[in-house]
Amino acid sequence: MAEATQFFTALLLSLLRYVSILLICYLITAFSFPYLLRLMQESNLLKPNFREELIPAEAGMVFVVLLPLTIGIGMFLKVRSFTTINAILFLFVVIGMGFLGLLDDLIGTHEHKGFRGHFRALLKEKRLTTGGFKAFFGAVIAMVFSMATASLLQAHWNLWLILINFVLVVLSANTINLFDLRPGRAGKVFLVGFVLILAFSKDFENYVGLFMPLLAIVLYYLPFDLKARVMMGDVGSNLLGAALGVMMAWMLTDLGKIVAAGLLIIIQLLAEKYSFTKIIENNRWLRKFDQWGRGEL
Repeated sequence: MAEATQFFTALLLSLLRYVSILLICYLITAFSFPYLLRLMQESNLLKPNFREELIPAEAGMVFVVLLPLTIGIGMFLKVRSFTTINAILFLFVVIGMGFLGLLDDLIGTHEHKGFRGHFRALLKEKRLTTGGFKAFFGAVIAMVFSMATASLLQAHWNLWLILINFVLVVLSANTINLFDLRPGRAGKVFLVGFVLILAFSKDFENYVGLFMPLLAIVLYYLPFDLKARVMMGDVGSNLLGAALGVMMAWMLTDLGKIVAAGLLIIIQLLAEKYSFTKIIENNRWLRKFDQWGRGEL
């Protein structure tokens, strides 16, 4: 009886920590976001939406700005996921990917599209595009993460583990970016991926708390994106995609990683030939999901 009481007490405390960090991070985002929007407006970081209204175009910066603070809150609350080097490794990946996306947002010309376009510019035109720069250093970040993860698992020379985790982070970062073409779409894809990873997770408790702050920020941010009041930009989509990649690397089984990597590869190949927007518009259920939450747009 005493053991059962201790178990349920520990479970309740753990749940309270998760709920607390979600609530605190949501409130911090609600307080901070208006100031960030004003900063972008005063800095002229604006682009026209489909109504030709000038709106903040790099609002995904909210993830980069707030994640270090929210990770600190998780450490203060002693949420299990935050007590290891994984918290710092997570920040390294998502903030690094976010800044690469911001660089592409601010100075990118978007003359070349997709991996093929950037590599063609490099090999044939001897030009390094901002997209190519982002792809190269994004790959460096993903490789450092993969090698560090293998090292933490005492599997320094496990090439399979290094390679599959590298693929998951790199392709996930680009995948969310591919869907960031309509209001709220990238955020919805992130949430679907988040839920699916949790559903098939082999190691829930050791990692899930680490991603709660990002979930709270997304839940507050998404209605603004859905109503076309802000644009996420590459800074947001790359960061969210990288976060999903880290989740998959840490939480899925080997079989789950293989399936996920296969799906991500298929998405990249399809993106080179087809328009996801047209595919969504031509499918009744995908179109309904895509339009959900936008209201009178």
